[in-house]
Amino acid sequence: MDQSRRSFLKNTSILTGFTGLNNVLPSSIQKAFTINAEPGTTFRDAEHIVFLMQENRSFDHIFGNLKGVRGFKDPRAKNLPNGDKVWLQKDQQGNTFSPFHLDINTTKITWQGGLPHSWKDQTGARNMGKYDQWISNKSIMTMGYYDRNDLPFYYAFADAFTVCDHNFCSSLTGTTPNRLFFWTGNIRPQPDGQSIPAVDNSMAESRDNSYVDWETFPELLEKSGIDWKIYQNEIWTAQLPDHKDYWLGNYGDNAIEYIKRYHVKLSAYFRKNGDTTSKPALTSEEVLKKYESLSTFEKALIDKAFQTNMDRDDAYLNLSDYEFKDENNQTKKVQIPQNDLFYQFRKDVQSGNLPQVSWLVAPQAFSDHTSSPFYGTWYVSEALDILTQNPEVWKKTIFILNYDENDGYFDHLTPFTPPHPSNVETGIVSNDIYTDSDYYDDHKSNNSPIGLGYRVPMIIASPWSKGGFVNSQVFDHTSTLMFLEDFFKHKGKSLYCKNISTWRRSICGNLTSAFRPYNGEKISLPDFEQYKNTIRKIQIVKDKPILQTPSPITDSLKSEINTQKLPASNHVEMGIRPSCSLPYDNYADYQLNEQGEILLKFRCGADIGSAYSAYTQTSYNNIPGKCWDFALSKGTKLDYKLWLHNFIDAQFDINIQGPNGFYRHFNGNNKIQGLDISLIYETKKGIKTTNTGNLYLIILNQTSQAHNFLLEDLSYGKGNKEISVIGNQTLKLKVNLASHHWYDIKITLNNIKDAFWHYAGHVEDGNISISDPLMGS
Repeated sequence: MDQSRRSFLKNTSILTGFTGLNNVLPSSIQKAFTINAEPGTTFRDAEHIVFLMQENRSFDHIFGNLKGVRGFKDPRAKNLPNGDKVWLQKDQQGNTFSPFHLDINTTKITWQGGLPHSWKDQTGARNMGKYDQWISNKSIMTMGYYDRNDLPFYYAFADAFTVCDHNFCSSLTGTTPNRLFFWTGNIRPQPDGQSIPAVDNSMAESRDNSYVDWETFPELLEKSGIDWKIYQNEIWTAQLPDHKDYWLGNYGDNAIEYIKRYHVKLSAYFRKNGDTTSKPALTSEEVLKKYESLSTFEKALIDKAFQTNMDRDDAYLNLSDYEFKDENNQTKKVQIPQNDLFYQFRKDVQSGNLPQVSWLVAPQAFSDHTSSPFYGTWYVSEALDILTQNPEVWKKTIFILNYDENDGYFDHLTPFTPPHPSNVETGIVSNDIYTDSDYYDDHKSNNSPIGLGYRVPMIIASPWSKGGFVNSQVFDHTSTLMFLEDFFKHKGKSLYCKNISTWRRSICGNLTSAFRPYNGEKISLPDFEQYKNTIRKIQIVKDKPILQTPSPITDSLKSEINTQKLPASNHVEMGIRPSCSLPYDNYADYQLNEQGEILLKFRCGADIGSAYSAYTQTSYNNIPGKCWDFALSKGTKLDYKLWLHNFIDAQFDINIQGPNGFYRHFNGNNKIQGLDISLIYETKKGIKTTNTGNLYLIILNQTSQAHNFLLEDLSYGKGNKEISVIGNQTLKLKVNLASHHWYDIKITLNNIKDAFWHYAGHVEDGNISISDPLMGS
């Protein structure tokens, strides 16, 4: 047996079962965790960045039960137009279903395939922000989730490094459009809204000779002299036989194959085997002649984008049998790759030739796509093993695992989207933000924001991001490109992806908030659960019963979920985790004047812009659950008018949501005209003005009579307080926040029962904090 085959089988304790540190921690994660960077370094001292984008899993589907993240215990979850919490989705017969467990150990759920996830049903589930059509578009299975016992490797990985719980896919689409965002920053040739976006996989498909063509990020790297590669065993366009493509291809997940200027059919596979897809077919010599006629730059793009394991030998496209014993001690057999799927990547790491930027692309079998069982943990584990074999490599490496889209699986956190570029009834943005590129309106059936899409998992692993942190800044796939821009700017390289829209640049971060300097401190291993996850186990459950869809929930359970007496999942882990310092400084208030004009007032701090989504739980202009979208660039303000008479019975109800649990809920009528309340953060001056972590409530009483207010701390134990504000007086009330700067304050009037102001969120002060304690209780 050759060395690569032995390595595959050995490290696929995935195939035979393995335990890690003291039977609790996977060895690949243990090794990565225990290697420290040099003291005094930051992530900007890294020399290698490695991306691995896997397939088709939503955040709640994978990590909704993970402790300390905004998952199934989110206290600020959206309400649907019918008044139910977002977890409670109805089918077309009016039956209500809540999230339910997909037991990977006792059923064959991992073999049961995926759900619809095309442009039509993705936008249909969102329903213009109302978010109430998941089951009708996806089936009841959309509500299924896993927990730590099902996916112990991924939970341990999140516990060791930094998990991002506000990472969204880029578009409300399937695989190819999201991966085009990942490598190019957009899905249309011109960012002006006039060109047709590639919202369906079929619109960019090399096997059908359907190509798109605009500038890609690897081109920017190549022009700047930054070394890069995209590694895969073999490319999609080669059209291997199905049984081999499943284990040995890249499942079409290298979207660069669909970019015309990359000439995928002049890549190494075709130069060796000829091109039978061409009419007439081309011999290998004819393909080589075409390749040789290209410029040095064009050849470099081809060779680096389509790096395969062809140099190994022809056996890189062979499968061989692997035998194992099932739980009844019966011999079973499955075919697996004969040779090392990581051959070239492993070779480059071991020889000191790992590029500055690398992308790994897994075969279908290891992609975590729902068309394949959960073999993907081996691929992630093996990538970590390769990078950590030489500690000197890992201590200078950043490894980012993310997912392209959600398949058809539900996620409760509504994605931030732009308003229609020419319809202010859908919301507005700052004057320097343009949304044309991020909206698709063909004036027929398609009228929807392109993105953001639904939340997907992302874990950032490096010596500067370990410790089991959660990062709650809004990211999408273009964030990885903005990270590369920022990273190389500090190394004297000027990179700018012009395809990324001003809207995305304003609301999506560049990943830098996920890192912390390393100064030689000891970082303790978190508490891990027992790990055992193998292909053997996956094969065994193939013969288990099919997981059946659950029955509708009872009215009693529905009530308990709606009142938050019970979480949406009974598998939610209790506890908190450390939380990254975030750059947000967000504000949202309103004023109601005598003319019945409700002026929503948004503001962002100087460091970063933000998106906000708003909706009513009643009706506005006869539209139940009407939604609005807003986006601000950094350091700007935005005002937006609504009218009291457009709400039912002139009783307004407005919910506003922002990143990291930012929440405002305003309710009232003309009885509160002349009463304005706003919330601001206390600041302190230094080299830079920063928040202290406390806040002020400013109550302006412009009426002639005194009003008595009740301030309630709904969640963090500060108790209640009654205050009186006399006529024509302004009261500035300081609120000290001891709960790591989390707040949840409701203000009501003693003499006006149908009005309240509800403020919740987290005050950022530039320091590490903890996840929302309310989610961990």
